Formats: sequence, C-alpha cells, structure tokens
Amino acid sequence: MKQKTLILLFSPLLLWACKDDDNPCNEPNLVETSFTDISGELINDYGEEVLTDRNTLYGISVRLGSLHTYAYGLFDDLSKAVVQRDANQQYWFRLTVVPNGKTLCTQDEQGNYGDLFTIYDDGKLQNCPLSNTFIYCDTTIARNGFQEDIQPQKSYPYDIYVDMDRAFNTATEHTFVCYKYNGHIRFFAYNLSRGRFEIHMNEMDKQFFLTPEEQECILPFTLLNRIPYPTAMCIDYANEATFKVRYIDEEQQIDRWMNKSVIVHRDELNICLLDVNEFTN
Repeated sequence: MKQKTLILLFSPLLLWACKDDDNPCNEPNLVETSFTDISGELINDYGEEVLTDRNTLYGISVRLGSLHTYAYGLFDDLSKAVVQRDANQQYWFRLTVVPNGKTLCTQDEQGNYGDLFTIYDDGKLQNCPLSNTFIYCDTTIARNGFQEDIQPQKSYPYDIYVDMDRAFNTATEHTFVCYKYNGHIRFFAYNLSRGRFEIHMNEMDKQFFLTPEEQECILPFTLLNRIPYPTAMCIDYANEATFKVRYIDEEQQIDRWMNKSVIVHRDELNICLLDVNEFTN
C-alpha cells in the first residue's frame, strides 16, 4: 500500500519532468526537406528545362494533418524551396505550377501575384509576394496561405500542374509528380464568310473573337472548382465550360446571342463548332 501511495505522489512530478523544455521526450524531431525534384506530366509537356526557366512559378503549401497551413511560399527558383518541419508530425505537401507564370499570371503594382496564388493573410485575401522562401504561419488559424482549394469556380487561360502528397517521415527530399489540371477548347467557326463571333467565357474575365481571317482559336481551360486531392483524382477529371456566343454581321444587321457549353476533359483538346447558320436561321 505504501509503495502504491509513493507512486501516486510522484506521478505529477514525472509528468512535469516530461513536459520540461530540456527533456528530449517532448522535443520535435526537426528536419529540412527540399522540393527540387519534379516529375510527371509537367516534364512530359515542357521538358526538363522548365525547371530552370525563371519564368516558371511554383506555389508550395505545407499543411498539417488538419490541413491548416504550416508554411507556404511562391518560388521561381526551386533550389531555395527548403522547409523546416517536425518529422514526428504528419504533413501534406501541395504544389501548383504555372509554366511562364510570370508573364501569364496577374500582378499588382508591387509585383505580387494573384490568380491561383492568392493568399489569405492578416484577415483578408491578397496577392502573394515572390518570396523564394517559406513563410511560416500560425497553425491555430484555419485560413492562412494559398487559398486554391476554396476559390469560387473560375478558369485561367494557361496550363496549370498540381500535386498533393502526404509525408510523415524524416525524408530530406520530396519528389512531386505533377498532373496537368486543365484541358483545351478548340473553337472553330463554320460558314463564317463575313461578320464575327464574340465568345464570352463565364468562368474567366476574358473574351475571344473568331473572324473570316482567323476562324479558330485554342483556349486552355482550367477545371477549377476545387483542386482535388489526392492528385490521383485528377486523372479522369472533367468539367463543363459555359459561355455566351455573339454573332455580329453589320452588313446584314444581325446581332444575336446564344448560350453554349462544352464538357472539357482533362489533358484533351475538346472541340466546339460554331456554325453561322445556327445564328441566322
């Protein structure tokens, strides 16, 4: 009985000792993990040189198992993409790549990038600086860093590649296997000898034209509602593109609108034929 009493008396002291900062039983196992290796469809489409092209933009999120953001960063130099983390915890690594992103993505006056690289910081959405280093977050806050998975349905007219993978180990290097996250729409005009087509995409802030001189255009369309994870869900992913088409023939005084749509399959060229007769009959 006395022995049992002594154990009970000393138990709080033992627990206190384990919580002490000098005690290794509670210390994190810190490792540095680099993200210099990327394979998959990005390399298949653009070649290895895309990884050394400083116009390529890489948005990397490191999230805890709860998906709260632990760290994030926007890079044009992958050799600087090194994060310090606790190997005792589970993380999700998430990558978004835009080839030639410096030219194609929107920028503000300070040179910060928007579109897919919009971040949530200081209680509001804002553009992301090209930091080439990881920015560490308060993990008690649910919304921090890149907000690619909660954006409203919107498309961007350029190629996007993604990957998301889980890590729970002491690995010092991580390889991303990127999948293309968009398809392409080929708009083709039929019987267009005069006048023009105006194509207004509902999912993007752009419009396109077909004329007798240029009767087709190919538009990258992002299958973006919420980027799925794990990335394997991308393989058979498809989405509907909706748009308004206007045919104008000033000579014949024709000005007519129609609603159109096409199912866009990931990594495919999807055809949309616009026939003038449909607008004139």
